[in-house]
Amino acid sequence: IENCIIYHDEYIIVANKPSGVLCVPGVHDNDSLANVVFDHFGSESNRVDQMIVHRLDMHTSGLVVFARTEVALKHLHTAFRDRDVRKQYEALVCGTLISNFGDVNLPLQRDPNFAPFMRVATAASQEESDRIIAALEHQGYKKMLRKPPKESLTTFQVVGRENYGGQSCTRVRLVPVTGRTHQLRVHCAAIGHPIIADPAYGYMGEAASNGGFPEDVMDKVYPRRADIELQRLVDEQVQLDEKKLCLHAKLLCFSHPITGAPLTFEAPSPF
Repeated sequence: IENCIIYHDEYIIVANKPSGVLCVPGVHDNDSLANVVFDHFGSESNRVDQMIVHRLDMHTSGLVVFARTEVALKHLHTAFRDRDVRKQYEALVCGTLISNFGDVNLPLQRDPNFAPFMRVATAASQEESDRIIAALEHQGYKKMLRKPPKESLTTFQVVGRENYGGQSCTRVRLVPVTGRTHQLRVHCAAIGHPIIADPAYGYMGEAASNGGFPEDVMDKVYPRRADIELQRLVDEQVQLDEKKLCLHAKLLCFSHPITGAPLTFEAPSPF
């Protein structure tokens, strides 16, 4: 635990979560970083769920803040909701991104064909979702799929153009202006540059490829994207190296929930 803790005081804890570790326990009370932090530091409420401010995907590494008091939790929840928190990620994506910077502004929804994964929302995907919902008997899935698409915005900036396993890749800085589930992973895939070692949205992943867009559409819109052969070759090296998802929450800036002091935390990328 000492290797994970970046900062702690009587109100908050900031940790650097490794890839492959659950951030929070979930419905089955699985082992998680939150449990470890709670066992080590404790909290005013004596409840692990009352420490959780935000979360990272299991496969994403990087900075997470936990609250130790009810007042700290309330203030941090408000800061995240009002987007008064600055978050910055670093990723390694397949292929060479041509633009040095830009925005990805694509709405996201639960994928009706690959729930609970996400995809870019289109008129066709909405029609498909309505059709599947009508035929579903499972109330939980119906509730999940009924949620409307949400506007989603990511900004990116190229940090460097590199290679991995002899194939071209790009190191990018990503800022999630909105904070949707799997937003950065879907947006990178949807512009033709999936994040390296993404088990869901990458090569032969569990979710729809290309953020849900068909191959012919991708070829027309992004002719210089990372093609399937490049992704396959990158994936071969990923398997050999047992590499984990190359997405890291690198920078976290917010005001201390009690003192109001500006806080900036940074954790170097592990890839």
